[in-house]
Amino acid sequence: MRKLVRDKIPNIINDDSKFEVLSNDDYRLSLREKVVEEATEVKAASTRANLVEELGDLEEVIRAILDDASITYEEMDSLRHAKINQKGKFTEKFAMINIKEES
Repeated sequence: MRKLVRDKIPNIINDDSKFEVLSNDDYRLSLREKVVEEATEVKAASTRANLVEELGDLEEVIRAILDDASITYEEMDSLRHAKINQKGKFTEKFAMINIKEES
């Protein structure tokens, strides 16, 4: 099993773990898997402190994806603002309910 880890982990871990440098394609795939892993950890966070930590981890992976794709944070943020203007934020706490028609 391969798992993307932060750059300093190979120097921190003192067991028999082995590490390899990923190809660019494997790195991109691993980043996308990592963002799902971190989002799952955000979902599971049970304390404020844990939530803050997991959100920081999630942002670090997002920034790595941006860097790998040559996308600036400002470019992403600009599109985020455009979407806010078009569709709004999440402050009103709306949830869509699909109502099935009865036959």
